[in-house]
Amino acid sequence: MTSAWMRTGLAGVTAVAALLGGTVLAHAEAAKPPAVSTVILSLSPRTVRWATIYKVPDPADHDPYYHLEMIEKERHTPPWQFKRLAAYLVVTAEALDRSRLRRKAKTYFYKDIEFRLADKAWREQSPGQREAVVCRTAIVECIKSASE
Repeated sequence: MTSAWMRTGLAGVTAVAALLGGTVLAHAEAAKPPAVSTVILSLSPRTVRWATIYKVPDPADHDPYYHLEMIEKERHTPPWQFKRLAAYLVVTAEALDRSRLRRKAKTYFYKDIEFRLADKAWREQSPGQREAVVCRTAIVECIKSASE
């Protein structure tokens, strides 16, 4: 009797696990953050600055630029203590490459609502207005000149 119950019980558990696993997996996929990457821009014992890249060049959309935000965070502070230096920045591949440090640092992913709103506004501008704000030097230089 025990072996028959174990076979039935295990089959039932397996079926329930398969059903729940599918549900959990589908739910996890729906909550997955957008595909983003980070680039370290500066790193000191005290702070780390990085760019979170949300959109890469897309020839099909006639968009040759990277679209990103820039974050600064004091190291060894809680993840929710950070400064968004630029909610939206459009850069060339060359500017991104000039800005990139080849070092590693801990970064975080923050909600991108500011980025999405700014991206929508940028795309609604005329092509000339969009080109005028593209960063072509280095990201930190572009942030400095924009704040002056």
